[in-house]
Amino acid sequence: MSVKGGKTDPARMVAAEVLIEVEEGGRFANLVLPKALRTEQTRNRRFDFRDSAFTSELVYGTLRRQGLLDFALAKHCSKPLLSLDIPVLVSLRMGAYQLLYMRVADHAAVSETVEVARSLAGEGASKFVNAVLRSLQREGSEAVFARVAAIGDEQTRLATKHSHPGWIVSDIREALRARGIDPNELGDALEANNAAPRVTLVARPGLITAAELAQEAEDVLGVTTRQGSISEYAVVLDEGGDPGALPSVRSGRAAVQDEGSQLAAILLAQAPVQGSDTRWLDMCAGPGGKSALLAALGSDRGVELIANEVNPRRARLVERSVQAVSNVTVTTSDGRDIKTDQLFDRVLVDAPCLGLGSLRRRPESRWRHSRSDLDELIPLQEELLASGMRLTRPGGVIAWVTCSPHTAETLGQVQKVLDGGLVELVDAAALAQAGSPDDLDLQTGDDIAAQTVQLWPHRHGTDAMFVALLRRM
Repeated sequence: MSVKGGKTDPARMVAAEVLIEVEEGGRFANLVLPKALRTEQTRNRRFDFRDSAFTSELVYGTLRRQGLLDFALAKHCSKPLLSLDIPVLVSLRMGAYQLLYMRVADHAAVSETVEVARSLAGEGASKFVNAVLRSLQREGSEAVFARVAAIGDEQTRLATKHSHPGWIVSDIREALRARGIDPNELGDALEANNAAPRVTLVARPGLITAAELAQEAEDVLGVTTRQGSISEYAVVLDEGGDPGALPSVRSGRAAVQDEGSQLAAILLAQAPVQGSDTRWLDMCAGPGGKSALLAALGSDRGVELIANEVNPRRARLVERSVQAVSNVTVTTSDGRDIKTDQLFDRVLVDAPCLGLGSLRRRPESRWRHSRSDLDELIPLQEELLASGMRLTRPGGVIAWVTCSPHTAETLGQVQKVLDGGLVELVDAAALAQAGSPDDLDLQTGDDIAAQTVQLWPHRHGTDAMFVALLRRM
């Protein structure tokens, strides 16, 4: 992307470049933004920590609030928003986010964003952006939010207020209902997807303790930390910081990992099995965080872990993730067609899913998926789960894991395999609660729901991870 002018604010320009790459190139902001910040810091020594923080908030805030921003802008825009050139659309959303959500003086939000539009798209586009943002500025944020509150249809109102597609609002409502949760929590559940998650580290057992990792984080990053509330290996950074600066993270003894992901690996490692317990398989291992924790948990039990990943690039990420443990073999093949002459004692099937449980980390994904994606995902998940059951010996355990609360991907899949009669349900909820010092409040629902784990960002501060444990009969 070429930049035609030189008067723009660097933070807003970097944010615009990232947002264009996300919108136009289909990239994820959590991959594009760090590289863009490093590039700007290298070429511009005056681009400091505050600039990086401002850029990050502008990028993630704009993506998280995109639905409401588009609602607000549509009233003031003479053309359909989606007909606009992407640099113009990105400039408008970025300007609207500053006017409605950031502590930025209105005149600066407009004028600096107009300069970005001029640099990206020329003089005519900048005048258009200026006119639309000035009109939104005159309406004011209180009037915009009042317009949202006045929307009559509840689903449309919630979708606009919390910036989610309507189908996600509907399906999360159903997921809450299936867990026996008060539907009045729907707003909180949606809004939690708009909150930046705290950085959570995992201290891989046998390599470093949580106390040692916390001390290192406090010494190196100068931040305060707290122990995780769900995983005994979790260390939460209260004030952010760059985990890549920690020696233990660089060496693979620790890593960034949400507590929900940690719990999935812990539950599989702790589930009771009958007979041998030394051959474990992570069927869909990329990028390798759960593999590394499983290997660490099993290292003093003589466990050998196969970490399989279908994508070669992601398989290389797995190799890097498990660099600090020696009991892992990384393989590359389709999980539905793994060739082996031995069965496994424990199998993790962490399947591709809609990803509705990690919208805090990948806010743009909510606008890329649709309910029809399930038409391909559900059959793929069924085949992977069937393969996982074929590869597990009788008495062994399979963990069915999704980073999605969608009932078709969670309780629906579990019900189908139970109906097949080859597995029985192990009470993962009881196992999780027994390992936690706090009440996890894992809800009730029907018999299957009561014996599985569904975490929620608004209740547990984690991704919305689902875990079911199935014993092969």
